[in-house]
Amino acid sequence: MESGAGDACTSLSRNEIYGIVVNSGDRDQYLCCTSGRGGAFNICITNALDVWSTEFTSEKLSEHRRQHGVTGTEEYKTKLRKALQGVSASLLVEGSTATLRLGRDDDPRGLTFHLIKLPDAEARLELQAVLFGMAGQVGVLEQRLEREGAATTSPVKSQQRSTAADFEPRMQGPLSRTPGGGRTSTPSLTGE
Repeated sequence: MESGAGDACTSLSRNEIYGIVVNSGDRDQYLCCTSGRGGAFNICITNALDVWSTEFTSEKLSEHRRQHGVTGTEEYKTKLRKALQGVSASLLVEGSTATLRLGRDDDPRGLTFHLIKLPDAEARLELQAVLFGMAGQVGVLEQRLEREGAATTSPVKSQQRSTAADFEPRMQGPLSRTPGGGRTSTPSLTGE
């Protein structure tokens, strides 16, 4: 059981977390994300067809926190983010249930989450929320990149670089050897 690519985890401004985790049963990839379903912190996984969720209510979340010694939702998010960025998230999907483990199996501080498969109607709503949440964040990230790029790129320097590149000499073709061992050049730098 291992997570997917470490750089596949994205933590977004509204504390949404998205990352890839691999199912140890069949090696398929699943999107793992946080959700505010039911007004409580929840973790969902999806293969884009079905969705499994922790389905925490406030009471179930409090009980899970007590069992695992977690102080609050931010600690859950930090552990999930770190596990998805590293290789310490593991997943096992078995039909209508799934088990997500954050941390190595031998780590007593690791967290285990039991997820249940959502009915189709609820799964569609969750997938819709994930899709539009990600799309909204892509727009935010693009705007941020544009602002940061505009602040760090000087139009004068960009123009100087492209102008200088336009005047660099370019070789028109490779040098070749004649049968007698001498070299001849194919088209010269001057184009003659």
